[in-house]
Amino acid sequence: MEKHALLIANSASMIDHFNKDNIRILQDMGYTISVAANFQEGNSSTVERIHAFASELAAQDIEIIDLPIPRKITELGKAFKSIRILKRYMRNHPCQIVHTQTPFGGVVGRLAAKKFRKDGTKVIYFVHGFHFFRGAGIKNYLLYYNVEKWLSHVTDCLITLNQEDYQAAKRRFHHPNVHYVPGVGVDTDTIASICVDKADVCRRFGLPSDKKIILTVAELIPRKNVETSIRAFAKSNRDDAILAICGKGVLEPSLKELAQKLQVGDRVFFAGYHTDVLDLYHCADLFLFTSFQEGLSVAVMQAMAAGLPIIASDIRGNRDLLASEPHTSSKHYLLPTKDADAYAAKINKILDDPALAQALGTENHANCKKYFDIALVHNLMTTIYTELTD
Repeated sequence: MEKHALLIANSASMIDHFNKDNIRILQDMGYTISVAANFQEGNSSTVERIHAFASELAAQDIEIIDLPIPRKITELGKAFKSIRILKRYMRNHPCQIVHTQTPFGGVVGRLAAKKFRKDGTKVIYFVHGFHFFRGAGIKNYLLYYNVEKWLSHVTDCLITLNQEDYQAAKRRFHHPNVHYVPGVGVDTDTIASICVDKADVCRRFGLPSDKKIILTVAELIPRKNVETSIRAFAKSNRDDAILAICGKGVLEPSLKELAQKLQVGDRVFFAGYHTDVLDLYHCADLFLFTSFQEGLSVAVMQAMAAGLPIIASDIRGNRDLLASEPHTSSKHYLLPTKDADAYAAKINKILDDPALAQALGTENHANCKKYFDIALVHNLMTTIYTELTD
């Protein structure tokens, strides 16, 4: 009998960024793959990239189910429509594995798959960061916690990617089959081996090549708190450096306005979304990441693999990455999310001390290879898929 796996997420970019290796694993295990996500709205990639990704899937004979999954909790009509589409699809295409992720994708996918579990369908929920985290508001707990706890009854396997979420799921939810997997992993050796010409890369990204580069890679949305990165850069008062921000999002106009207001508009560069951003990591002198909320940031993992010193917000996920060992020096560069003065001081400390920057970058690379390499994640996911369906 043909084995069929269905991967569900809020957006196509979530599948593109975080699930291509899972698709390869399942294909190697003999599964036919289908992908269900919103290919029209809510994507962190460009329209061109989403079209290219859809073509890549089609070339692999992977069926696409374009869902109207919303990103706002008020758009319930789109959520119910997505559930109906998925139910109809699963009736006509029995699935051995339904792999869901992201809050809305997890809710929609698990509700759609609920009745098919009696026929042997195994439902996986890969948590990219619970919305009820330490420091979250009471509304997050009242809503997201109760929904996640209820849906744990119809989940055969729950995968978390940071220790805070893992412990919360083990203690609070009903289903005992909880796994910790350190994110999607990165190919540490391949990233480290990239060789670039700084002048050429800076020309491609529209950056000056005669300055030190502080790099931020993030979607320009409130959760990523890029505002604090700009404020910190302004406070660091560095004429020898620029802040390069890679990503797109609704806050770009207001962030550009802020840079102008702080009189650093000529030294803050909005480079947009790039598929070749790894080249820029190898031109950067420092990675800055001030996000309010993360599961386990791929951008930070990539910076670690590239051997960059990193200053980041002291939040779940970032702690897993930069304080992975008790003695790690990088844990001292985890700072309060909005403390622009503290970020500025650390920026100056690292940029003024090349030996320190080198030591931090070397440590980050070693810890990435040890704890977050894609080979480790690949083996863990293969084991989970195998044990779930045996």
